[in-house]
Amino acid sequence: MTSEEMQTILSKPNNAIIGVNRSEGGPQLTPVWFGWDGETFLFTTTKDRVKYLNIKRDPSISLIVDDLEAHKYITAYGRAEIIEHNVGELSRPIIQKYVSGDRLEQMVKMVNNDPSRVLVVLHPDKIVTS
Repeated sequence: MTSEEMQTILSKPNNAIIGVNRSEGGPQLTPVWFGWDGETFLFTTTKDRVKYLNIKRDPSISLIVDDLEAHKYITAYGRAEIIEHNVGELSRPIIQKYVSGDRLEQMVKMVNNDPSRVLVVLHPDKIVTS
């Protein structure tokens, strides 16, 4: 897949499925809204989610974006970094990808006002496309 094809797929408002390692073993899979900045994948969660606790315990995660129209997918593997400050503004590109207009500002404000909201940054070690 070319970098242009990859960018086209990752710019669409598809969900990503995040895979994290459960403490009992095996994967935990969760759909999320995501962003791609050309180097890293980004998504948000809250500190009360099991996904957050699993990432804190083991930051090795994976992500897949499936484009049903193009019949292609992108999978990334790497380590997660959790950012706890300025989450609303850092999340703006993600939110903007999925909503627009007045709803955008409402959602950014909601994220900013939620002290439990964090931004997760996936630094891929490996990206596989098909």
